[in-house]
Amino acid sequence: DYTEGPIALKFSHPCLEDHNSYCINGVCAFHHELEKAICTCFTGYTGERCEHLTLTSYAVDSYEKYIAIGIGVGLLLSGFLAIFYCYIRKR
Repeated sequence: DYTEGPIALKFSHPCLEDHNSYCINGVCAFHHELEKAICTCFTGYTGERCEHLTLTSYAVDSYEKYIAIGIGVGLLLSGFLAIFYCYIRKR
């Protein structure tokens, strides 16, 4: 029985017991043409033996951005209040 999947895996069979622990985070298959064990890694892992964890990064907004926006809005409001005060005082 051949496994379904990518062409590289079509001519492979599950690994024998002596290679069962070859893939650290994946499924082992023995490729007869290449005469070696190959791994199909679980999601989130890469490498020949699925030994590398793929790290996902997330952008984190810094507080500095929010501080700058707050200061800008504060200055803008202060400017409007100063203009409004001058306008009312002249009347």
